[in-house]
Amino acid sequence: MEKRIKILHWLTISAIVAFCLMQCYWLYSRYTYTLESHEEELYRTVLDVMQEEREIRKSVKRPDINILTSTRISASSQPGSSGILSTVFDIYVIDLNKIDVSQMNATDIKDIINLYETQKPDGIVHHNFEINDKPSDPNEYDALERFTVDVRKPFRLQTLDSLLRDRGLTVDEIVMEKADTMVWFPSKAGHESILLPKISVTYPYDIFEGETVTVTLSVGLSPVIAKMMDLLIFSLVLSALLITCLVAQIATIRKQRKLEELRQDFIHTMIHELKRPISTLKMCVSYMRNDRLMEDRESKEAIIADSSNELDNLSSYFSKLRDLTFNDAAEIPLTLSAFNLRDTISDCIAKLTIPSGKKAEIRIMSEDVVTLTADRMHIGNIISNLLENSVKYSGESVRIDVGYREEGNDTICITVKDNGIGISKADMRFIYDKFFRSRRASDRDIPGMGLGLAYVKQLVLAHRGSIDMESEEGVGTVFTIKLPQ
Repeated sequence: MEKRIKILHWLTISAIVAFCLMQCYWLYSRYTYTLESHEEELYRTVLDVMQEEREIRKSVKRPDINILTSTRISASSQPGSSGILSTVFDIYVIDLNKIDVSQMNATDIKDIINLYETQKPDGIVHHNFEINDKPSDPNEYDALERFTVDVRKPFRLQTLDSLLRDRGLTVDEIVMEKADTMVWFPSKAGHESILLPKISVTYPYDIFEGETVTVTLSVGLSPVIAKMMDLLIFSLVLSALLITCLVAQIATIRKQRKLEELRQDFIHTMIHELKRPISTLKMCVSYMRNDRLMEDRESKEAIIADSSNELDNLSSYFSKLRDLTFNDAAEIPLTLSAFNLRDTISDCIAKLTIPSGKKAEIRIMSEDVVTLTADRMHIGNIISNLLENSVKYSGESVRIDVGYREEGNDTICITVKDNGIGISKADMRFIYDKFFRSRRASDRDIPGMGLGLAYVKQLVLAHRGSIDMESEEGVGTVFTIKLPQ
């Protein structure tokens, strides 16, 4: 049984650890997925802002310049690319403030080319771009449009930064760069850290010139956590529920283990405790069979007294066991009657058995006549058990003071004070538990089944009373019982 409990204990702990690890892995996976989704949303937002910025520049009309484009197909001029066709763009930017076009058609590319080749005027700027392995015609025209837009209205970081911040984006850095080759498409660089994630978006604002802008943004964890809030709450609730169940299982297993230990201790103790009175009774019966001993009046009286005393002890044991079987103190049957409390205390003192080798001084600290309405037998059992405990858990000599008094018109207070070994702080919260016995009692070989104080508390509660205890190791213990009148 012990081995099975240990196995279940460790299996449960292993299950908790495995579940926590699985939950962490699952939440981490969901977090990274949500983070990537959020980064994709940011990426799309940045592209939208870039397009918005482009449209703003595109809407600008400049009457002082004119841009004409000539497109031709030719063999690639790149080394090793013989036979491969390429697209060549000849772009002419005409400064109308410097070029007099009144004598020519300003929109005729042939006139402009002829003027440029013959005169090389300052007012005409020629740009030549060759595209090899072009992606597609639409992309080429988009590149051409980007170039012309940048010529008419050059790109400005301040404008883009303002638009990004208007969208509520946290911009860490905006950098303009020139690539070695044409950059056709925007790109995204993923986060470097899951706790402080950032995203970098590279966008070509001029494809022909290879000019790009890189925007670095802080992703921010709040939006990511907000998107996962439902999932996090569900996970936390489920985890708390499962862990609570598993912990409760562990507690139950440990409690069952403790109960099993208490049961074993109780059985052994009870066998030991019952062995003595049974042996005494057997001896008395044996003596009774001896006619010669029975003729001696003193011997006969001693045998009868010993037999009666041991029978009382057995009856006390079984009474305790019977009353402790009730689940609720209110279930204990009471026979109420009015009686003199001092007389009951005196009877308990008179019936108290003092072990050989011990001295006990017991004093009643009150002379008042107090009438208590309660179950006299149970009240006597309460006082007797407290007196027996005081004698049992003491040295060779013990002094016990029993007091009683009326508190108001409806409460009677009974105190039992001794100068015994006292109770440790570690044991105080367990002293009313059934079958609990202090290690000090076991070490001192003090007999008992751990039922006395549990029995006392059960009887006090049955009378709707209360019991309190104060104790100090090496000084003594005081029990205070309050009963309704």
